[in-house]
Amino acid sequence: MCAAALCGAAYGGSRQDATDFRGLLPPDVKTVGIVSVSSLIPTNVLVRGTNLLAEAGYRVKVMPNVLKMEPPGVRARLFEQAWMDQEIDFLLFSRGGQGASNVISRIDWNRLRGRRMRVLGFSDVTLVLGAMLLKDAGVPISGPTLSTLATYCSKESRERLRMVLDGTPPPLQLKPVKHCASAVGGKPVVGLLSRLVVLSDMGYLPPFDGRIVFIECTPKYAASSESSLDKLLSKGAFDKAAAVVFCDFNRNWEQGRIDALFARFAAKVSCPVFSGYPYGHVPRSFAIDCSRRLGISATGTLEWQQR
Repeated sequence: MCAAALCGAAYGGSRQDATDFRGLLPPDVKTVGIVSVSSLIPTNVLVRGTNLLAEAGYRVKVMPNVLKMEPPGVRARLFEQAWMDQEIDFLLFSRGGQGASNVISRIDWNRLRGRRMRVLGFSDVTLVLGAMLLKDAGVPISGPTLSTLATYCSKESRERLRMVLDGTPPPLQLKPVKHCASAVGGKPVVGLLSRLVVLSDMGYLPPFDGRIVFIECTPKYAASSESSLDKLLSKGAFDKAAAVVFCDFNRNWEQGRIDALFARFAAKVSCPVFSGYPYGHVPRSFAIDCSRRLGISATGTLEWQQR
C-alpha cells in the first residue's frame, strides 16, 4: 500500500508544514517503508504522517498490517518483506505500544543480515532494535516513529534527527550523577526500561559491554523502575558497560525523587552515570544512532565521533 491510497482523508488537527519533513532523511533515501510489529496506528495519524512524507518528496510504502492486526508470525514475515524490498531505502515504524515481544523470535535474522537496512523507532520498538544489535543486523536508530513525527515531535527533535542521520549532531551537555576520572566512549544501547527487561528475560538483550546505555522510563512503569534496574543489575547487565545515561524518566515524579533513584543506581555500578539526555515519550526527544560511536567527557559533554 502506498501513501497515495491513504490520501483521501484529511487530518483534522493542526497541520505541520511538509517543509519540516523535507531533507529529514539522508539524500539516498527515496522510498520509506512504514512497518509495524506492535500496536495499530490510528488511521488519521497514518494519513497525516504519510502525507507529510509524500509532500516532502519521499515515496512511501505502507505494509498491510499497519492498519490491521495480524498474528505475530505474519507481522514477522511482513517486517522481513519490507526489509528485503529493494525499492525501500529506510524503515520507519508506525508506532510502538505493545506486541513486539511476540514477534522478534519469529524474525529470520540470518536472512536480514544480507541487507544493511536503517530502521527507526522507539518505545516497544526497543525490542526490535535490541534484537538487531544482538543479531548484528542492519542499522538500529532509536528515535521517533511515524506517529510521533506526525503529532507531538518538536521541530528541534526533527532537526536533531536530520543531524544524527547525516553525522553532524553538535555536542550536548549531560549532568554527571557519578563522576569519572576521564572520558568514556562506546556505541549506544538505547531503550525503554521495561522493554530492556523483557529483552533480558527473552535472551535477546544485547551485551552492554563497552557500550553507553541510554535508558528512559514512562510514568506507566514508574512504580517498577527501581526493581527493573535491580533486575538488570542482578543479571550483570551493567558489569562491563562504558557508562549509563538516564533520559526522560517518570514524569509524574518530583525531580528530587528521580535524582535519588539515579544516585542509588550509581552506587551499585562501577561505570560513570549521567542524566539529562533528552530522549523518550516527550516532544523534545533526540534520536540516537546505535551503530555510531560517541564519547562523554568527565564533565559530561557528549560528542558523536566521526564515522
